[in-house]
Amino acid sequence: MGKKNYNLFQIEISKNFPRGISTEVDWKPTTNIIETDDQVIIEMEVPGVRREDISLSLHNDREFVIKGQKKQQRVDCEKVTYYLFEREFGAFYRKIIIDFPLDAEQVFSSLENGVLYVEVKKKQIGNIDIQVEERG
Repeated sequence: MGKKNYNLFQIEISKNFPRGISTEVDWKPTTNIIETDDQVIIEMEVPGVRREDISLSLHNDREFVIKGQKKQQRVDCEKVTYYLFEREFGAFYRKIIIDFPLDAEQVFSSLENGVLYVEVKKKQIGNIDIQVEERG
């Protein structure tokens, strides 16, 4: 089992909701966050979630928000008895705050076999040489 290291990332599960409470979140998808030299990769398990039910946004070049909805399929009967109910349904929300700026123009996402993949390039920040002039 890998070591958990959250030095570069802060993950918020139940904060910053419009009403200030977390009742809008029904389940938490399993997520991996990976940093390479030039990008951040997010892998999130969202089995049964349709592409159109997922929303991705990047705020202030550092706050990545993933939210969505996994709809429960209904059984077409009047009376239903569940003997086992382990699958998770409903809304999910993940806010990931990164310690360095990300490039909003360089985001790629895909949904494959129930896994959401998001690749975000790091924003390249260049050095500026400043000449000091003598006055007087």
